[in-house]
Amino acid sequence: MRSPGVPSVNRGGYPVLLMVLASTWLGCKPASAPEDPEHARRGRMLFQRGQSIRGTPLVGLLAPERVELGGEVAACARCHGPAGRGSTEGGVEVPDITPGALFHSRPRAVGELEDRSRPAYTRDSLLRAITEGRSASGRLLSVAMPRYELDDLARQELLAYLRELGERPDPGVSPTTLTVGAALPLTGRLGPAGREAAAVLRAVFDDVNARGGVFRRRLELVVEDDAVQAPSPRADATERLLERGVLALVGSLRRGPQPSDAKLTREGAPLVLPLALRGGTSDVDSPVFFLYPDEPSLARLAVQWLASNQEPRLRRASLVVAHSGDDAGEAWTRAVKDEMTRRELPPITELVLPRGLPDAWPSRPPVAVLYAGTPEELGPLLRWLEARAPSVLVLAPARLAQPQVIGTSSMQLRFLTPAGLGERAPGLEVFSEFMARHGLEQGHAAFQLGAYAAARVLVEALTRTGAEVTRASLLLQLESLRDFDTGVSPPLTFGVNRRVGVQGGQLATLEPSTGRLVPASEWLPLSP
Repeated sequence: MRSPGVPSVNRGGYPVLLMVLASTWLGCKPASAPEDPEHARRGRMLFQRGQSIRGTPLVGLLAPERVELGGEVAACARCHGPAGRGSTEGGVEVPDITPGALFHSRPRAVGELEDRSRPAYTRDSLLRAITEGRSASGRLLSVAMPRYELDDLARQELLAYLRELGERPDPGVSPTTLTVGAALPLTGRLGPAGREAAAVLRAVFDDVNARGGVFRRRLELVVEDDAVQAPSPRADATERLLERGVLALVGSLRRGPQPSDAKLTREGAPLVLPLALRGGTSDVDSPVFFLYPDEPSLARLAVQWLASNQEPRLRRASLVVAHSGDDAGEAWTRAVKDEMTRRELPPITELVLPRGLPDAWPSRPPVAVLYAGTPEELGPLLRWLEARAPSVLVLAPARLAQPQVIGTSSMQLRFLTPAGLGERAPGLEVFSEFMARHGLEQGHAAFQLGAYAAARVLVEALTRTGAEVTRASLLLQLESLRDFDTGVSPPLTFGVNRRVGVQGGQLATLEPSTGRLVPASEWLPLSP
């Protein structure tokens, strides 16, 4: 996070330090000395994300108060740009720090740079600049330039990367193509759905390529089979794609956290709108961007809605959470408890089914039941409630809106969905025309719609990135998307601290005759 009271201009002095560090490399090693490729790879993470591969954040101190900046805020790419070409940050001109610009003396001033003309750095003057904030010309560098704390290994890694900055393209980038990957099930039970999703991704990219590609580069898709198989020493599909050298991943199937997530983060490779059928959530600095919130977030939304409409009752009566005792149910319950605690509301009653009935049922009717169990247990619970507490509201995730499960129940049953209904429902005319034009038949709708949204978002971010595309620049453009219309979902917005595009949902009822969800509330924004 940005330090309180420190505007973005405080990073404006960082370019001078990078000149210093890069020139130190020149003073310490002959220009012809071979670089360790592993050092350069690790230095890339320092430059682009402000963190070492060992998990240590880049730290700089702002003179004279020595205000600390760390991590992503201090990342070089934030000011200089992912390719190191320079920018203007908070009104301060940030220079080009590619090798062609760094490794030469500057005989005259460039723009409004405080360092102005300077000789080539020697080892001593470079070290003085790092520790004392003085340039090779003897000028006192701007107080906006952090004095960075780098150990010997981090210094070697950053300098190795600066040596090749802007001269070696990121994985998946060539003069004629941009290669992206998708980890999808191509065999097994979900094989048909995975193949349908891959077909949609390719069709979107075919349309882009027919119009000339993205800045004259064709989009190419590589798919690795992500079918669940017996335990194997073989890396998972995401890791295999990273090893093949893709720029980003798009529309991959996501069943939950993966061992390869650490590698995604280390390499800064974006994963754009994975097909997470129960939604998702990410850390603020994660490269994974989701379309919809996960089910625990919907549980929080349910509590927020109940508190806004029935807070007096919530303070007098219990709120029941029913689940099956699995990890998903435990996560749902924790979210409810956390939101109730945050609002200083009474403790909940927890039912673990099926053994929780009737022993744990509260003596007086609860305000509502928040259900996150299996479809098989929902029917018996509804029948039990219908006989004993028919007026109790039941709230459940939309994945459980199955006519064969609910039957003829007359309970006050409402489903939580972030997909958009009524006035929030996306018009699917463009998508339907797209499917017909490419000869694609409707199949597993959730996979096909999710793949279409993912491809649209990726293409938009790549287009905004420009010709000098890198993984880091793609991440920055994804973070900048605001109210983007995918054509198949509510508008999505991302940000530096926001990795879920749609933040909110609606209550809905199930129309038995059609099996469709019908809106039962206005759009409910999800509070942080």
